Amino acid sequence: MYLDRVLGSKTKINLLSVLLNSPGQGINEGQLAKRAGVSASEVNRQINDLVTIGLVSHTRVGRSKLYSIKTEHFLYQPLCELFRSLSSIYLEIVNKVKDFVVSIGPVETVILVGSLTTASIRQDYVSNPSDIDIVIIVDDTTNRDYWKKTLVDYTTHEIYPMYGINAYTIVLSKGDYISGLSSDKFIMNLHTHGETLYGKKPRKTSSMGNSEITRVS
Repeated sequence: MYLDRVLGSKTKINLLSVLLNSPGQGINEGQLAKRAGVSASEVNRQINDLVTIGLVSHTRVGRSKLYSIKTEHFLYQPLCELFRSLSSIYLEIVNKVKDFVVSIGPVETVILVGSLTTASIRQDYVSNPSDIDIVIIVDDTTNRDYWKKTLVDYTTHEIYPMYGINAYTIVLSKGDYISGLSSDKFIMNLHTHGETLYGKKPRKTSSMGNSEITRVS
């Protein structure tokens, strides 16, 4: 398989990651080595295969070589998709879940909480990927069992098989959310730090009942 020569080492993968994320730019050996986390000698040794197949071009400027990705190469677009950052993939999942939630019935607010809001996604996609937590605030009279079954079916059959990442939804009624603003640490943190994806965060009013959180998993 020819791709073993293209992606056959961690060094090549790191070099491609740098170059694919800098289209149209020439990067000298020193900067390429630094950004890829390898030595300059390792760059020279391993990048030759990428130059040979025409995926990477190089020009000499004085004593240095400038390397750049060739956007017209047939592997460029497939590799761009393959080398997408985890952050962009997580955002894609979040938007899919949000759009699905909004499409299936009336919803007050959709809020993202957790590592994606703080740019602290774990990069170990294989052994220890970050989960996604999305809070959905619905009207007090909404049937939560309906939401629970529908969202479990969607995340189980549509999201996880495609991405291998767990997306959880936490369903709150508007009343539960507002009452928790003064007593529930999760809701208080959510209100302060959660990223609103749809609607507006409810404001505190009087005469609210006890807080109840239902995590759909």
